[in-house]
Amino acid sequence: MDFLINFLGLIASLAVLIWGADKFVDNSSILAKKLGINELTIGLTVVALGTSAPEIFVGISSVLNKSENIAMGAVVGSNISNIALIFGVSCIGISFKPKETPIIQLLPFLLSAIVLGFTLYDLKVSILDSILLLIVFLYFLYVIIKNKSQTNIGIPEESENQNNPITLILLTIGLIALIFGSRYAVIYAENIAILLNISELIIGLTIIAIGTSLPELAATISAVIKKKTDMVVGNVIGSNVLNITLVVPIIGLFSSVELEQVLFARDYFIMSIATIAFMLIVIFYSSNIIKLNAIRFIGVLCLLAYAGYILNLSNLI
Repeated sequence: MDFLINFLGLIASLAVLIWGADKFVDNSSILAKKLGINELTIGLTVVALGTSAPEIFVGISSVLNKSENIAMGAVVGSNISNIALIFGVSCIGISFKPKETPIIQLLPFLLSAIVLGFTLYDLKVSILDSILLLIVFLYFLYVIIKNKSQTNIGIPEESENQNNPITLILLTIGLIALIFGSRYAVIYAENIAILLNISELIIGLTIIAIGTSLPELAATISAVIKKKTDMVVGNVIGSNVLNITLVVPIIGLFSSVELEQVLFARDYFIMSIATIAFMLIVIFYSSNIIKLNAIRFIGVLCLLAYAGYILNLSNLI
């Protein structure tokens, strides 16, 4: 009976989540056009922050509940799923070549991953680690500010017919639905995991990581349907940077937990490979070197790799 209640609660939360993502992506794009900001930047900021809110909330909750391994597992696991699952889905659904992503936009993405490795190496998140990650966060903001504008943007017809207050209201409603939908999806999913007697780290790496990545997945599917591929790239970059540079410092500044060694040896190693692969794909897939069918094939490989990773964590392979 408990399992059925939690399962139905999970389904209802997912429905709210997907609806919120649709409204959030649509109105973020309209707002971006009106402000003369490109979709990559809006993905890096508004969408990334909105869809990273669950991970931030999990980080705060983990410190209060002294279950930091769940939060660290969620950070690493969510970053893996953002690339392998979410970006993989966007590659499969791609219908045209996106604009070229400036290399400078990828630097905070790479730096945050490197500093996370330095942080996890000794299995503790120190004050110094937290400060370094916050510096990367400030650099990320600087890069966004320096590269936020674009020229010759045509405002779509739907944005011309929609007043700014309505856009902001729908954007806010979508964001609230994203946060609450994902929050309760995580709660019900965690309850299911506990009923199945799964460890904290595995819960963080799988159930919580996938649960907190649901906003990114829902936003990505919505963006792909609406042919806003640049927003997808920005969302993955922004979400991964914010997951690391905002969630991990919360643990480092307000906790002194010792992390499990396997998190660095196994899961961070997988995240590093995924990070490098994502950067290479993003750098080259807007050029003529890679065709659309090749991108779709890469997306299939990403999903298969992620399925293998999850099955391995679950001791099924």
